[in-house]
Parts: sequence; C-alpha cells; structure tokens
Amino acid sequence: MGKAYTPEFRKEALKLMGEIGKGETSKKLDVTEWTLNEWSKKAEESKKEKEMSEAQSNREKMSEMAKKIRELESENARIKMENEFLEEAARFFAVSRQK
Repeated sequence: MGKAYTPEFRKEALKLMGEIGKGETSKKLDVTEWTLNEWSKKAEESKKEKEMSEAQSNREKMSEMAKKIRELESENARIKMENEFLEEAARFFAVSRQK
C-alpha cells in the first residue's frame, strides 16, 4: 500500500503543480506524476460535482422564489379588489349621508 497523504497536502501539491509544473512538483515532493494526475482528476471531478450541486440548489431557490412571487401577486390582486370595494362602499355611504 502506498503512502497516505492528507487532503491539505494534496491540495498544496496541486497548487504547486500549477505553479512549477508536474515534473518539478513530482521531484520536489517525491510523489509520482501518475499520483499527481489522479489527484488532479479527482479534484476536477469534485469541483464539477460541487458546481452541479450548487446549480441544482440555485434552481430550487429560483423555483421557490417564483412560487412566492405568484402568491404575492395573487394576494396583491385580492387586496386591490378589497380596496376598490371599500372605496365604493365609502362613496355609497358618503352619498347616502348627504341625503
């Protein structure tokens, strides 16, 4: 079984690889290029999974917001109708008091 590396070590190794290249990183850290490639692939897969999860979460939030907007628009329409009714009733009673 090979060496166990911490997630922090892997992350820093990939960062270093981006700065000085795979070959130099391999030599400097005594890690095979194949291992660096595997870490890089896994990091990219993890990044894509995270992005997909965030996108799904955003879609769900947008759906909830759209539902809330529809509810508020419906409530707003109901309140406008009630206000119109109350205005008509107030006019009716104002006219009837003048008689």
